[in-house]
Amino acid sequence: MSAETRLSLAVLLIVVLLGVALHAVGVHPLRPSGYAANLLLFVAAWFVMASTRLTRNLLRDRPARPLAYLWAHEFGPEYRARLKQSSPILLAAIIFLPTFSAIKSAIPLFQPYIWDQTFIDLDRQIHGTDAWRLLQPALGFPVVTFLISALYQLWILLIYMGTIHVALHIGDRDLRLRYFRSFFAIWIVNGVCLAILFASVGPCFAEVMLGNRHFADQMAYLHHANAHWPVMSLEVQQQLIQWHSSGSTGLGRGISAMPSMHVSLAFLFFLAVRRISRAMGILFGLYAAVILLGSVHLAYHYAVDGYVSIATTLILWMAFRRGSVATANAPQHASLPVFSADAR
Repeated sequence: MSAETRLSLAVLLIVVLLGVALHAVGVHPLRPSGYAANLLLFVAAWFVMASTRLTRNLLRDRPARPLAYLWAHEFGPEYRARLKQSSPILLAAIIFLPTFSAIKSAIPLFQPYIWDQTFIDLDRQIHGTDAWRLLQPALGFPVVTFLISALYQLWILLIYMGTIHVALHIGDRDLRLRYFRSFFAIWIVNGVCLAILFASVGPCFAEVMLGNRHFADQMAYLHHANAHWPVMSLEVQQQLIQWHSSGSTGLGRGISAMPSMHVSLAFLFFLAVRRISRAMGILFGLYAAVILLGSVHLAYHYAVDGYVSIATTLILWMAFRRGSVATANAPQHASLPVFSADAR
């Protein structure tokens, strides 16, 4: 049994356990529409990435026999071997994420949202004031808020295009396994266990869900910015409130602040790609920094949410540093032409 299959089976076992936990509190997570939607998103991500790359290469090389060229250069033996090798992990991701959304939506059934004031106080103790106020002189301009919000929403591409890229375009098998072990671990540790243990809603939901007006000034600024430049985050936050009020548990639902999955996944992707390309490492390091700052500026998270996310993600990444002997000794294939192979 391959390491990918073992990882996939472990994830599927956790999905079953989460399903049992959800059923115990009256939530029925096995909705085919959620899994179908998640599958379509992965297929769409693959199609966009593949068609962009294929179009670029066809225009560059202008082969006399395009179909034969595509099969030989884009879907050759290495690609097909990697697809076969990674298919159990892709299947696990398709099944896991809708179950995670159901768990996130059901957090208040496991633990009431009681930690927000603690994190508000902790932020103020660390920074001397609310963290968003420290950022406001640099970020508090409507056009800047618009750009940060747009970049923040693009984070979803890390789930879908990022997963496809690591699975099919990184040749270092040990690095791929390390990434996906860490990937599922942060969803389970940060997105499920810590999210339930430290149940909190975050600044943007504090007033509407908890009656806490501590962040009224921040929300007033965001609405002011939205009057000049569209702040997409406000629409997303309103949709999340509507889903929460209606009890919807579908894909992408649920409210949770501590810790931040946005920060966790952005930081994990940075940790992985920096071992493939220095330039991409710098790019995604900057993107992870934008996500950390944006999580506070856009009122999704307390600053401590991001700090905890970085710490736990780094701990999990280091915990999976050494692959199995079988994986380490397995034949390695060069990365497909997206990043240059320089796995350190």
